Amino acid sequence: MDKTILVLDQHELDPTVDTSDRDGYSVRTAVRAVLVDQTGYIALMHSVKHNYYKLPGGGVDKDEQLLDALARELLEETGCRAIVTDELGTVLEWRDFSHLKQISYAYKAVLQGEPGDPCMTESEIEEGFVLEWTKSLDEAIEKVEIGATHIAKSIKFMSRRDAEILRSSK
Repeated sequence: MDKTILVLDQHELDPTVDTSDRDGYSVRTAVRAVLVDQTGYIALMHSVKHNYYKLPGGGVDKDEQLLDALARELLEETGCRAIVTDELGTVLEWRDFSHLKQISYAYKAVLQGEPGDPCMTESEIEEGFVLEWTKSLDEAIEKVEIGATHIAKSIKFMSRRDAEILRSSK
């Protein structure tokens, strides 16, 4: 995947952040999807507990292929099987506040069959995640951008990342 959608660098948002130890940061590889159903609705995960939205997806396990991880994450979070229709690109995040470099691979996918039941992790259940379908990309972007004003830095990063991924799928 050659296209870079966005580089989110905490140092660019706050020049006082110390970036001298970035070589020692943990690296997390993740996958995300703009998942569309047959009527054009877009899947979003809504954290009821903290009132923010994100794209379905998550971390890639060791030795797991990207598309296998995406299929697993979509099934776990949304209960949906999907067909990948496009590679959108990558988002690189330098999260200095948590000493993390995250690379998210973004895809566009179409729902295959009927949605099933999600099988979320304990932390996703604690976060109060529920699957919501929005009627358009613009509505999905609007909902995701709500988190950009959140107090938590990680949610601000997520919101900026996912809004740009959604825009790139237009």
